[in-house]
Amino acid sequence: MTIEDGKDRLLIEAAEWLIQISSGEATRDDAEELARWRAQSTDHDDAFRKVASIHTLTRAMTDDKGPVLDRRAVLAGGSVLAAVIGAFGIVRPPLSLWPSLAELMADHRTAAGERYAFKPVAGVEVEMNSRTSVSLTDAGRGITLISGEAFVSAHLPSGLFSVETADSKMTTRSAAFNVRSLSGIVTVACTEGSVDCQVSGAREQIRAGEQLAIAPGGALSQTRIDPGKMAAWRQGLLIFEGTPLADVVEQINLYRPGRIMLTNAALGRRPVNGVFHTNRIENTVAQIQQALGLQIRHLPGGVLLMG
Repeated sequence: MTIEDGKDRLLIEAAEWLIQISSGEATRDDAEELARWRAQSTDHDDAFRKVASIHTLTRAMTDDKGPVLDRRAVLAGGSVLAAVIGAFGIVRPPLSLWPSLAELMADHRTAAGERYAFKPVAGVEVEMNSRTSVSLTDAGRGITLISGEAFVSAHLPSGLFSVETADSKMTTRSAAFNVRSLSGIVTVACTEGSVDCQVSGAREQIRAGEQLAIAPGGALSQTRIDPGKMAAWRQGLLIFEGTPLADVVEQINLYRPGRIMLTNAALGRRPVNGVFHTNRIENTVAQIQQALGLQIRHLPGGVLLMG
């Protein structure tokens, strides 16, 4: 993720102001300058309000193991939920620092560092990666991947099992495949059998050792893959071979609270090689920082600026 969106940049500036004001060394001049910064526009003021609320909101919504609100709590929230949406932007949280409304409404959701497996119907097992949300469809004969990553093993005597994302649908009777949805890009990697993929009216079939990438807008790209490496997260590993740093960062963001952000798009094209452990993800960040000679700034809410 790069800091190129205007509102995201304001959030970063607001976070820097929050650090200064809460440092214990702020002066009256600092306070007056902050007031002038907030007065520049309603977007400036909204950005500061959102950043200032991050700590309070995340403390209220999480414990040491991650988010504690579940679907029943959301459904029961009524007017309280509406107030939270209006105050904190849960529909589209800034920088994805807390769960969106769709994620809170999911049937199953994992916290940072957590994995979870379940069997929605006989003959199918779904393994969810860290920070992943899914909802059940068609009486358990399918799931919707709202965000994150899931590995599906389906071997049905009859009928089909489906996985849907915002703009695509994958179906199979007998296959093992990995589906990832990060920053609007969906990747489907088949490790066994075959999977039919439908995207905006177009249909593609992938077989074991093939991957289909679906870009925002429906553009498709099919490539060969090493099936073992694609789903290495199931063994607690991330394997990168010439992988663009932007893609690496998106995957790392699955395993840690907060958000890593790149300071420019050119940086995101730099290749990364290595094998890393998901249960030591901060070590991974440090290793990549050292290997590429990067600088990191720590901001509130677990936000890291990498550049």
